[in-house]
Amino acid sequence: MADNNRPQEPSGPQEPSRGGIGLLLGGVVVAAAVVFMLTGGQLGGVKGVNSDADLPAVASPPPSAKK
Repeated sequence: MADNNRPQEPSGPQEPSRGGIGLLLGGVVVAAAVVFMLTGGQLGGVKGVNSDADLPAVASPPPSAKK
């Protein structure tokens, strides 16, 4: 019968994982968060409305035909 309490030896040389992809993705996320915070949450620039002149034109419906 096999001794199940003894730890198994690795079958060959194994190097520990370095997690390079996770480190890279984490850096990208942190950089994006910093840019977002530095811009005040406005990534596309400041979009403020001060008056009606700042709004786009609104198309009016065609006049209805009277019978």
